[in-house]
Amino acid sequence: MKKQTGVIMLVSAVLAGVLFLLPSTGWSAGFAIREQSASAQGSAYAGVSAGGDDISSIFFNPATMTLYEGINISGQLAWIVPDIELKDASASTTFGNPITGSTSGNIGPQALVPAFYASWQVLPDWFVGLSFNAPFGLTTSADSGWIGRYHGLGSRLRTYNLEPMIAWKATPWLSLGGGVQVQYSDARLTSAIDLGTVGTSNVPPVPGGMPGDPSQDGFAAVEGDDWSYGFSLGVLLTPRNDTRIGIGYRSAMDVDLEGEAEFGLSAYGEILSLLSGALQPTGGSASITLPEMVTLGIKHDVAPDWTFGAEVAWTRWSRFDRLVVEFDNPSQPDELTLEEWDDGVFVALGVTYRASDRLRLRTGVAYDQGVVPSPERRTPRIPDSDRYWLSFGAGYDINESMTFDAAYTHIFSPDARMNLQASDPGNEARGNLSGTFTSSADILNTSLTMKF
Repeated sequence: MKKQTGVIMLVSAVLAGVLFLLPSTGWSAGFAIREQSASAQGSAYAGVSAGGDDISSIFFNPATMTLYEGINISGQLAWIVPDIELKDASASTTFGNPITGSTSGNIGPQALVPAFYASWQVLPDWFVGLSFNAPFGLTTSADSGWIGRYHGLGSRLRTYNLEPMIAWKATPWLSLGGGVQVQYSDARLTSAIDLGTVGTSNVPPVPGGMPGDPSQDGFAAVEGDDWSYGFSLGVLLTPRNDTRIGIGYRSAMDVDLEGEAEFGLSAYGEILSLLSGALQPTGGSASITLPEMVTLGIKHDVAPDWTFGAEVAWTRWSRFDRLVVEFDNPSQPDELTLEEWDDGVFVALGVTYRASDRLRLRTGVAYDQGVVPSPERRTPRIPDSDRYWLSFGAGYDINESMTFDAAYTHIFSPDARMNLQASDPGNEARGNLSGTFTSSADILNTSLTMKF
């Protein structure tokens, strides 16, 4: 037992360190990160809330921990390769001056997303566990001279979520579980500032302003961090030996980001700053609510070697109504971005085939509903749209206590139109921006699970 405990502590420390070193990016609706399980990804997460082939299912439903006897540890690593490009773009200032620039190519950087899980059956009907995940994340990055620079250059949101859990097998057919989420979030947003428009719109106008002229552009960077707390709940039903039904709930979490804002100014910007008192280093803050998620999963053995899975998930993205950055400097106006997102639904169907005592083959399809309600609310920071998943995967038992899983997913997204208007609140200095986003992604996920 001492040897086993040492292995668990070592793997926990290594994977925790990796998680803090690597960036994360979401490729689910909004900026959620669904890529938390290699075994579940092989079947497009179909039925994961009813339990899978390893303990990674506890992220979606802590009650599934009762399916895994003894001591279990599992490390996951997903590699996400997105391709997000803006086509047929045009832009102009609120005064009608054209805004020139490139379309910047792919604005979606590659990312590695780790996850870690552990569980321990402390009594015949009681289990304790731990998960360490990045449940939300966002990274987009564009060139400084691109055409959408006033609406966004770089966007980064990273979350690190530690969740101790407990589960109870109340009866042979009913299990209950829950966990407490402790999450650290940090964010950084950068953009160019059309100082020519800012100065010309000033009352009274500052002479010399040339709206849309990149030689007068400024630069803004805002970053902040916060700790937040939440919980998860789960129910697992086994009405028959060949059927499981799981329901999971992850709570909403309020995030109050506090940090600093910095500005880079042209010569014209220095004059604006001197006259107005704005565009100077200052503290800043922004508040968002990360949404709750409800999941329903079903697993059914349709034959001795075949298991069918289905999953439905609902995420309350309508909480993300607007993003407001407030500044401590009273001369610096707040930054407003209207979002007005819709709630999102994820639906998946998948199948697992036990090809041999050691090998399992999986495939699945899914539909992930986009949450941006219209082209007028689609921004370069989060060019969200519908997603269609096609997944394949396999799991192989290396020996009685060690299993390797791998999965590959290609995500197709239909073209998504953007039509931002300078007349909308918060967009006067950003101007008009229109175009079409083309998006797709490839995701490779692997895991190693050990059982004792």
